Amino acid sequence: MRREAEKPVVVIALITAVCLLGDTMLYVVLPIYWKSFGLTALWQVGVLLSINRLVRLPLNPFVGWLYHRISKRTGVLIAVGLSVITTCSYGFFSGFWLLFFMRCLWGVSWAFLRLGGFLTILEVANQQNHGFLIGKYNGLWGLGGLAGMLIGGFLVDLIGIEAVTFIFAAAALLNIPFVIRYVPDNVSDYEKRDESGRSTFKQVWKPKMWFR
Repeated sequence: MRREAEKPVVVIALITAVCLLGDTMLYVVLPIYWKSFGLTALWQVGVLLSINRLVRLPLNPFVGWLYHRISKRTGVLIAVGLSVITTCSYGFFSGFWLLFFMRCLWGVSWAFLRLGGFLTILEVANQQNHGFLIGKYNGLWGLGGLAGMLIGGFLVDLIGIEAVTFIFAAAALLNIPFVIRYVPDNVSDYEKRDESGRSTFKQVWKPKMWFR
């Protein structure tokens, strides 16, 4: 029974981890190779690395509204598609404004991924395993962030930015069959309640959950 509850959480966490490779790679590569990205000043690096969060935070309510009307599979497919586009763009686009737009798109992608993960947990969790599943989810997708920084930074020195972003984009693209097979094609149950009768969906909107 425990394995049945963990499986969808593990799947969405691993999908998120792979999509994160390109984003976290930038945190190591962009400050060092900023001129190779067509940037003209160091302040542009800071803007590009932070704009995705500034986009994501006010966008979360809209993404939640969409998840009330589209299936979770559709939302995750949107996230994966945007992840592929943005990751590939880091190696083949140059110039501040093009990259600025792509980082904004990544903010949209991350909003869909993050909320899709929390909704998955709320759908399968109970009072006994809720904390365990959140910890497992955060730990698994965090490995993607770690791999993007370590492996991405190492590979850029060996084979170049274009090759690494293409590889990471291809890895994100390979998520699509897993999304279709394992992510349910149904609208998430927003009104699921815990044992005290409170709507568990409200927990998703706690600010501390979204600043991570």
